[in-house]
Amino acid sequence: MVEGLRVVFSPHSGSPHGYDYRVPDKGARGTVISSRTAEGMRTYVGGLRGLVYVEWDPDGLVCCVSIRDLTLEP
Repeated sequence: MVEGLRVVFSPHSGSPHGYDYRVPDKGARGTVISSRTAEGMRTYVGGLRGLVYVEWDPDGLVCCVSIRDLTLEP
């Protein structure tokens, strides 16, 4: 994912990705950001889930969500 890309949280029913932390409401808009990791600055967390760092409007919540639960902002 490219830093600065605008996205919409669009989790689909039956999504296998349960989140153990607060995520935004369906339809929330946000911006892909980078975060410091052991491998350097990254916009994603490696692994099978394909998690992406997103800062959500308007409260500034930052969390990782599955790339499968994101659509591009129109």
